[in-house]
Amino acid sequence: MFKHLLLNLIWLFVADIAVFPQTSLFDRQMQIGFEEKQGQYIALDTKLVNEAGDTVMLKDVLNKPTILNLVYFECPGTCSPLMWGISKFIDAVDLQLGKDYDVFTISFDPSEKIDLGIAKKASYVSTMKKKELAVNWRFFVSDSLDIAKLTQSVGFRYQYINNQYVHPTGLIALAADGKITRYMRGIDFLPFDIKITMVEAANGKTGPSINRLLAICYSYDTQGNQYVFNVTRVSAIVILFIILLIFSYLALSRVRIKKLTPRK
Repeated sequence: MFKHLLLNLIWLFVADIAVFPQTSLFDRQMQIGFEEKQGQYIALDTKLVNEAGDTVMLKDVLNKPTILNLVYFECPGTCSPLMWGISKFIDAVDLQLGKDYDVFTISFDPSEKIDLGIAKKASYVSTMKKKELAVNWRFFVSDSLDIAKLTQSVGFRYQYINNQYVHPTGLIALAADGKITRYMRGIDFLPFDIKITMVEAANGKTGPSINRLLAICYSYDTQGNQYVFNVTRVSAIVILFIILLIFSYLALSRVRIKKLTPRK
């Protein structure tokens, strides 16, 4: 009976694995994702182009706890929902943007110009309650060399596949001196998580990443512009866990039977 059950479970597990989204962050974590570097420093000598069209050095604009998000403005997937999420927590968090912390949005697509970033920013700001704070939500673009330097320094690993970028989604918390203090994965964040992350960053304290399970249990629905619970993926994980339990049970049972069988 156990053998038949085990074979059925293995078949279900293989079938579930076969339909996993092949470009998800979970399935391609070795090539794409966040290589967490808490305690290390962002490349402060990165050159950026700001909303005024001026070229600035990152070290000259980073002067307080900062939330960094790396996106590309024409992203058809998670970048827009991520920036909507930023606009929501700017309104909700019990901190003042520009005084207590900053938010930097930087395009990692070297072909994008700052005019596109300004237009995108306007659409996100339009729904905010605290529109006056949006001046401190800064958008930047850069060239390929500086983007490579910046993304490598914070462990942001991405690839260009099928005419679009496949990339991790989330925020990176920085201290005023450029120290990487925390990674926050996902697109939607609790105001409390943002506040505690910025308070810790103000003290240079590093912390564990937040929302690590999002990439495992959820998939992004591009039509609905939201994350949806991935039943197939989670069921496969549960089935694998059950298989391991059964293997353990059978192995222990054989050991007990051998111990109870009298020697001739």
